[in-house]
Amino acid sequence: MSVIVTTPARRSLTNVLSSWLRQRIFSKRGPMTLPFTLEYRHVYVLPTSFGWGFAVMLIFMALGGLNFNNNMALMLVFLLATVAQLTTLIAYRNLSGLTIDSIQTEPVFSGETAHFRIYVSNGNHHQRFAVQAGFEAAQDCKDFNLNASEMFHLKQPALRRGWLELAPFRLETRFPLGFFKAWSWLFPQTQCLVYPSPANQAPPLPNTGHGHSGQARKGDGDQVHGLRKYQPGDSIQRVAWRASARHDELYSLEMETPREEACELDWDLLQGCDVETRLSILTAWVIAADHKQLSYSLTLPDAQIAAGSGSLHRAQCLELLALYQL
Repeated sequence: MSVIVTTPARRSLTNVLSSWLRQRIFSKRGPMTLPFTLEYRHVYVLPTSFGWGFAVMLIFMALGGLNFNNNMALMLVFLLATVAQLTTLIAYRNLSGLTIDSIQTEPVFSGETAHFRIYVSNGNHHQRFAVQAGFEAAQDCKDFNLNASEMFHLKQPALRRGWLELAPFRLETRFPLGFFKAWSWLFPQTQCLVYPSPANQAPPLPNTGHGHSGQARKGDGDQVHGLRKYQPGDSIQRVAWRASARHDELYSLEMETPREEACELDWDLLQGCDVETRLSILTAWVIAADHKQLSYSLTLPDAQIAAGSGSLHRAQCLELLALYQL
């Protein structure tokens, strides 16, 4: 396996040129509106490193053929140069006409990786091969059948809470022989919601809110709490006949009404903590309360969400924490 070592100066120059080119393209094209179809003016074609090396080889072959007056060598040079030149058109046609239909993503927590699903369709009547998608380097590669649609999966680190903009990415191809690279920069308007990172060692859930103890009220109810000795006045329907037969004594079923567990997640409960620490602890509390299927409310200095439960309520609370601004 060969290893290519790139010097820091060369890598820096490449990044500068790539950044300059992206800015130039963005200034002329602007952000794209989906669905977006790649047209001829959106696709650029340049030789690859392998293509430049192949061109240098042809130059030396041509010099050798001229020096030794070898017509067969010159004919081979012209034939190979013609084939290489034709691959520019094939690479261009392999990319032009693709349509970016939609881009989807799901919320993640800070410190995780955001996953963007990019759906691309082939509306033309010819197959496409080895189409790659990525930011600076290709992350995914697909082949397109006739009138088919494929999904590219791009990953981007989510370093802070809030909205994460999908960075400009490119579609490129080096089909068929790798002499030339055809590519197009895309500037989506897609955002991924990044929740605050939950605290690793968050305090226990606060014992506030109606029914925070979770203890049931004994007496009339629809759930069985246990057994007790029969007392005069107990309903005959609540007599536990099997248990009474085993103990030779009458026992009655004791009923209960369970209390709803709930808690109030309040910003003011975390006095002495900085903003991000408070958001991190509140995020951990929301996850813990949702895991325990509790009813919980969330109160911030400028917003409040009433008590509730379920996945939708959880998403609303986490979104409020993610977008909180002091």
